Amino acid sequence: MMRLRPLDDQQLPNLTDVQRIALHPQATRLHNEFAPLLNRLAELGNLTEVTRNPSAMLEKDNVSGALYVKNEIEFAPAEATHLRIFYPQWEHGYALEEHDECRGSKQHSFQFFDRYGSMLHKIVLRENNDIQAFRKLVSEHAAADQTAPLQLAHPREDKADTGKQIDIDALRADWAHTHNHNDFIRRQEAFDQQRLRKLRLAGKAFAYQVANDSARIILQRMTEFGTAIMTQVGNAGIVQAYYGKIKNIGIKDSRLKIMNSGFRMLLREDHIDSVWVAKKPTTDGIITSLELFNRQGMHIASFLSKKDNGQPEPREWRESIMRLLPIFGV
Repeated sequence: MMRLRPLDDQQLPNLTDVQRIALHPQATRLHNEFAPLLNRLAELGNLTEVTRNPSAMLEKDNVSGALYVKNEIEFAPAEATHLRIFYPQWEHGYALEEHDECRGSKQHSFQFFDRYGSMLHKIVLRENNDIQAFRKLVSEHAAADQTAPLQLAHPREDKADTGKQIDIDALRADWAHTHNHNDFIRRQEAFDQQRLRKLRLAGKAFAYQVANDSARIILQRMTEFGTAIMTQVGNAGIVQAYYGKIKNIGIKDSRLKIMNSGFRMLLREDHIDSVWVAKKPTTDGIITSLELFNRQGMHIASFLSKKDNGQPEPREWRESIMRLLPIFGV
């Protein structure tokens, strides 16, 4: 399920994610208008959604294809999934049929990549899905030319966008303004731009750095409390969020794994360069989040514990966050 590359890295060490998929004999290149395809995924039933970046991956099973129309699906009062999609960043797409060595059967998936050839998002069919409906969608959305060479942008080192000036007074005034919960969610896209710089400039009343092992500490505490939290993993093309209780955490070789039934997350702790606590006033009280960044200042993941209007965030979440010692002077 989690194997994203069909070929051995040792055989083709210099290829991008999309180049490896393109070489697969059962890969079909898709027309690059992806929204019409995703809007029809409800025809396939429930699917597995995978979003990743170089430092984290989030995987959720049994999600209705209607998610790509609604952007949010609630499974139960304390479990939901949510997407924010930025289609201009989606450059290449493939449908793939490959042999799943773990299950001994074929796996069918849609896979999408950015202009550099890096994986953005993967949608995997489940064993009981309608394979004929999948093949019909592939046929209807296949690119006219399956042999055209891939046009990739020149590889570059990922770095956070630091080119635009930020008005510090305006940033702090906006941050201090009390928004309702829905406004807070809608404003996340704007906050994504230069996220780390904004945290550094927001002022200690609203944001401060904590130790790099803080995510592990908080996740373990929320597991003990049985508190539902929101986990967000994303990249330039998509942000996938899962809200629910964390039930099973494993840590090995700097890799933290959440292995719930139907939900999985992988976090490379050795990629974490800084962790920040962010506090945002809303009409329901302060929303507190934990924000993780890599050495290039790129966002890895975030965690919070507030989903609905009209309810404050859980006390055990707030108190656990407040116990994390600030690192000042950085």
